[in-house]
Amino acid sequence: MTEEPYRWLEAITNRREYIEDQLTPGLPVVALSADPGILFLTIKTSTPKLFEIYDQLALGSLGHPADIEKVRQAAIDAAHLEGFARSPNDVTARRLVSYNLAPALKAAFEQIFAAPLLFRGILGELGSTPADDFLWRLDYDGSFSAQSGSELAHGMAISGPRHVTKDWSAQTPKPTLERHDLKAAGFSALKMLVWAKLRGTKDQGIAFADVPTNVPALKEKLGGEGLEVALLDRALLDRPIRYRVPSPDELGF
Repeated sequence: MTEEPYRWLEAITNRREYIEDQLTPGLPVVALSADPGILFLTIKTSTPKLFEIYDQLALGSLGHPADIEKVRQAAIDAAHLEGFARSPNDVTARRLVSYNLAPALKAAFEQIFAAPLLFRGILGELGSTPADDFLWRLDYDGSFSAQSGSELAHGMAISGPRHVTKDWSAQTPKPTLERHDLKAAGFSALKMLVWAKLRGTKDQGIAFADVPTNVPALKEKLGGEGLEVALLDRALLDRPIRYRVPSPDELGF
């Protein structure tokens, strides 16, 4: 009996290593709070990775498509239940992450005799001003962290290789990202996406300052792959739907 806790810890360690190995090929997702709203950007794949969750909430994700769908559906169900039982104003990213998604992910991770959820995501919440926005990073083991206030100026990046997220947060000094309009925010997000992809695959030592500074060179670094884009639009705060897909002309690429 005394060996059981150690066996459980060993099983959890093996489970974490397996999940990280499965997530490693995952392509990065970035989110940036800007004056026009919260912009999500990722490399396009055969299945979507950006989703509307509720009026002012959107999710960017990577992992196994079936597991992403489970988390997406759980988030939608929890948000609509909260909005119905209380009010739409009570549906916040903090409540959704703290009381619903994180506990469910942690429970799934620790059930060592069941299949784990291969998932990593960013949940964005649109506020009335950029200072009121929130970005939440959420992982397969239920761990999470929030970005708000002045931290929003640095954006948030996730990728299959876990070190990419840590590397982006640990940069000193933090890179300056232009966010005053949609084209500026789009260019900043594109640079973040290229950095995250190179950091996780081809050039793990690349600094953000070394990323190309023009759109053609940035798109070339992505290898000709298409982009998936979503925007929680601050101009639509007085309307039921704030989630939309901006056009290439709006973004400048």
